Formats: sequence, C-alpha cells, structure tokens
Amino acid sequence: MRFYNVLAFLSTFVAVSLLPQSASACEGPCITNITNEYIEKYATPMKTLMDHTNLQLASRFNLLSSTNCASHLKDAYAKVAYASLENAIFPSYFHGKCQQRTANGTLVNPPGCPNPDCPVVCGTPGSMVHFFPVLRNITVKAHEDIFTLLIKQDSESFQDVKTCVLDAMPTKKCPKESAHDKRSISRLFAAHISRSSGRHTYSGILPRENCYDDAIFEKDLYDVLQLGMVQMWSDVCDARKDFANCSWEKAMKAFILQFP
Repeated sequence: MRFYNVLAFLSTFVAVSLLPQSASACEGPCITNITNEYIEKYATPMKTLMDHTNLQLASRFNLLSSTNCASHLKDAYAKVAYASLENAIFPSYFHGKCQQRTANGTLVNPPGCPNPDCPVVCGTPGSMVHFFPVLRNITVKAHEDIFTLLIKQDSESFQDVKTCVLDAMPTKKCPKESAHDKRSISRLFAAHISRSSGRHTYSGILPRENCYDDAIFEKDLYDVLQLGMVQMWSDVCDARKDFANCSWEKAMKAFILQFP
C-alpha cells in the first residue's frame, strides 16, 4: 500500500511540475530591498534639498548660516519615507502576478514575465523595468507628497522647525495689540512693503519695532518651506530632463532584476 501511495505522490508531483509556472510577484525581500535601495539613492538629492532649505531659512529670518533647522524635516522624513515609498510603488501600482487569460480560458505568462522585460503592469521585476519611467515618477511624486505633509502648519515637524527658527532669531514675540493698534500696524507694514521695490522682503519681523507677529511669522515660514522644499524638489531632481538626478535608471534596473 505504501508503494502505491508513494507512486501516486510522484505522479502528481511530476504532473504539477510540468505545468506552466506563474510569474512571481515582487514580495518579501524584493519589496523591502527595492524600497530601501531607493531611500539610499535619494539620500543625495535629499541632502541638496535640506541644505537649500537651511539657506532659505537663514536668508529670510536672518539666522546664522550654521543654523540647521531643516534637520527636523530630515528626521521626520526618515520616519515616514519607507512606508510612503513602499505603498506608492507596490500596492498602489506594481502589484499582482502578470498572467493573462487566453481565449480558451487558460492563464499564460506573457513573454518577458517575470524577467527581464514584462510589458504588463504587475508586481514583477520585469514589469518595473519595462515601465521604469513610471516607477521613477512614482518615487519622485511620493517625495513631493511627503514634503507636503511635513510642512503642514499643524504638523509636528513644522512646529519643530518653527521653534528652532524662533530660538535662533534675535527677536521676541510682539505683545498683543488692540484692534486699533493692529490696523495702524497693518498700514505701516503695507507702507513698508511698498517701499521695498515691489518685492516682498518681509522676514516675519514687524517694522514698528524689533519683534515678530506670530501669525504673520508662521505664514512666512510656511511660504519659505513650500518654496524651498515642494517647489524646489523639481529643480533638485531636474524635472526638465525627466528627473535625471532622481532616476538612476541603469543601476536601479540591474538592482531590480536581481529578484526572481
């Protein structure tokens, strides 16, 4: 009886092994390693962006050039980068197996799937290689989305930057004013702006004395971060040349194709 059981098992095993094998989706180490590789690659443009942001903060708020308030944004980025990138790349776009159903209902693997060049959007390495421009754009856009969240005025990272800048500024918060005083200050501020050659040079400090208004300062800080991070990101990655500085096409394709 045991002989017949073994024989039946071997027959089933051979039959299954002869069937067309499905194209494996990128799972486990494939997802983890590709996501981490992108984070490592983005370290260089991220440093460029943070350095630029620090320069903008120092210029706008008269800080010492050594002040590193953007470090709070860098720390916040490190906490969310992996989850944001993984979600943007895999569940949101590259996911699932690449098998296609034929006219008679059978599932077959398209040529090139799972490797090396799969012309079907799915979760295999070959699909990521074939649609690499899409993959590149996904990772660039994922960073823009991260920056947008980090600089929201009610976010912890924004408030940390605000505290850092205020601590480094040589000014104090203005005392609360009456409605009449506020109108007078607004007129004085408007006059100050009109004398600045039509350019907004205000740095969060009211011209009436050496102090700052919290609401105006916070809005000014948001504008600096919006310009210095979200908008500057296109220049850092070189959007005019298909994000050439955030592509790493040759290296990333080779890395992705390591996985089955």
